[in-house]
Amino acid sequence: MKKALAIVAGVIVLVIAVALIAPFLIPTETYTAQVRKQVKAATGRDLEIAGDVGFSILPSTQLTVNKVAFANAEWADSPYMARLAKLRVQVDPWALLSGNLKVQSFVLEEPIIQLAINQNGRPNWQFDTGKPAADKPAADGEAAPKDGGMGAPLQDITLEDVRLVNGSVTYADARSGARYSANAVNLSVALKSLDAPFGAEGSLTYNGEPIELNLETGAPRGLMTGKTTEVTVSADSAPLALAYDGTVAMGPPRTLDGSVDLTIPSVKRLAAWVGEPVEAEPGTLETFELKGQVSAKGPRYSFAAERIAFDKIRGEGDLTADMSGAKPNLTGNLKLGRLDVTPYMPPATAEADAPADEEAKDGAEAQPAQWSDETIDVSALKMVNVDFDASAESIKARDIEVGQSELGITLQDGKLVADLRKLNLYDGSGSGRVMVDSRPTAPKIGMAFDLAGVAARPLLTDAAGFERLEGTGNIRFDVASQGPSQKSLVAGLDGEGAISFTDGAIVGINLAQMVRNVGNAFTGGGTQKTDFAELAGTFTITDGVLKNEDLLLLNPLLRVRGAGTSDLEARMVDYRVTPKAVASLEGQGGEVREKGVAVPVIIKGPWHDLSYKPDLKSVLKDAVKDPEAMKKDAKKAIKSLKSGGGDIGETLKGLTGGDGAGDGGDAGSSNGGDVKKKLDDAKDKMKSLFE
Repeated sequence: MKKALAIVAGVIVLVIAVALIAPFLIPTETYTAQVRKQVKAATGRDLEIAGDVGFSILPSTQLTVNKVAFANAEWADSPYMARLAKLRVQVDPWALLSGNLKVQSFVLEEPIIQLAINQNGRPNWQFDTGKPAADKPAADGEAAPKDGGMGAPLQDITLEDVRLVNGSVTYADARSGARYSANAVNLSVALKSLDAPFGAEGSLTYNGEPIELNLETGAPRGLMTGKTTEVTVSADSAPLALAYDGTVAMGPPRTLDGSVDLTIPSVKRLAAWVGEPVEAEPGTLETFELKGQVSAKGPRYSFAAERIAFDKIRGEGDLTADMSGAKPNLTGNLKLGRLDVTPYMPPATAEADAPADEEAKDGAEAQPAQWSDETIDVSALKMVNVDFDASAESIKARDIEVGQSELGITLQDGKLVADLRKLNLYDGSGSGRVMVDSRPTAPKIGMAFDLAGVAARPLLTDAAGFERLEGTGNIRFDVASQGPSQKSLVAGLDGEGAISFTDGAIVGINLAQMVRNVGNAFTGGGTQKTDFAELAGTFTITDGVLKNEDLLLLNPLLRVRGAGTSDLEARMVDYRVTPKAVASLEGQGGEVREKGVAVPVIIKGPWHDLSYKPDLKSVLKDAVKDPEAMKKDAKKAIKSLKSGGGDIGETLKGLTGGDGAGDGGDAGSSNGGDVKKKLDDAKDKMKSLFE
């Protein structure tokens, strides 16, 4: 027995002696050459070991390699995909005997990793071959080795000192030109066993900003076998903080379910940090917060936001993304509180028209604005399908105030339809639709709106700075066009519409006064009004030309008709307004009589420089054709008006160059000169009315 024990002890001593002495007897070049051969066979690339190599078996298996470099793909700019100052690996050999891998130390010092994708989408971590040189088929009748030929499979893994020290990583994509780099990368991991929690923590610096990273998971064995495992991960930096707390299952299918919390103190700072700086007004594009539940199953992802905060905007909503098809399919909804988009809108452009006195002073003429010829790019509409609902308690855009609104957006195979299902504004309500179709060669657009009960003056004042119209209005239009640019879309615009205002007034002009006395009609500025029971008309648009033939204003003492065109592409107007005094006290719904004294007003010229003047020629023609009828109508109008604001007979004599005595005085006489002055004043007042 003693002899047997002595033999066993001798064998053990011999094995230990061999383990201690063997590494010194085997030249390092022998096993480094074998390592290089295996790497070449497995990856098709060279592995360089330029520094010293140290190897020992007992009391622990330890390998130390200095100055290691792994070759890059042939097409890459850099010759190396990875370089390493030092690699130190230490493994407990006794644990291996029981089927356990106990890594006492695994340290990568100063690794430099360069990841890249070429123009064809091939990454440099995709190797030409993956078949090791030692692989060979099993002989007939011989069982193939399991688990890669390494004998019994590993039962457990322990990681004690596993670290990456002061590394750097770069990523470049030749397809997009994107390039990212991180330095001062440090990472350490700890794992007692595959059935114990796993933890990792580290840090890195990206674009000058340090980022702290933390990861905690449940037992890795469950994660490796597809079981649902708890996972907590966070990234914390000055530009943003992101955290996830939930579960993960590697599947198949892969699943995810947990809470997400994202905080961005300044969107502008974040944009500058990632290399995409944006300009914004002070106090805008600052804080952003997103908190909610995220889940995923295979290619389908969903997110339910409990809190959305962007500057002063607050809301909630949910989004689902299905990535299984040829293009992403997005569905969801968004509910917002008060939405003020004014701070995010571009500055209002200055009016093209300079004040008349400045024009006279500088001798400069107003310059017309032009439609853009730049091609409109709508290709992004073909990249995704969307079915999304949005609502807001109120919306403010500059001076325009909109009440509760609901919007539905669908985007299917390049066709976008935005349905404004609910719109409350300025005491009224309505609905509308906007369509953009990117499928044809040139984009198609369409817009249709129907508004009812809208307070005209506040709406027009806030939307266009126009304060001359009061009343309650109904507005309807439906237009469409097709073209590659803004200019072509305007030139091809077709459609129709109608407006109707009731119980209102035109502010700044008294048309009844104008009929009686052209000169006094425009005195009094904003105190002058033409009340009406109804103001209505319809219009058509054909090839960019808007035409109206039935504008009608009903007043107990007036009937005002309007007709004309506006060339939208050329930005030109040719319009004629004809007010008539009538012997009727009927307003809205009353009989529209054609008799009366007409003093037409012609509105003509480019949008930026319209002219307004009475059409005296038509008055003279009517008087010459039938002077008796003209005189008779005038007497009826005077009798019905009874306002004493002027003598229409004197006005007509002035228009023909006569004086109060009917002596035929010309414009050079005192009376004719007064009339001319009144007409000039009237022209100026009329022009100021529309400015």
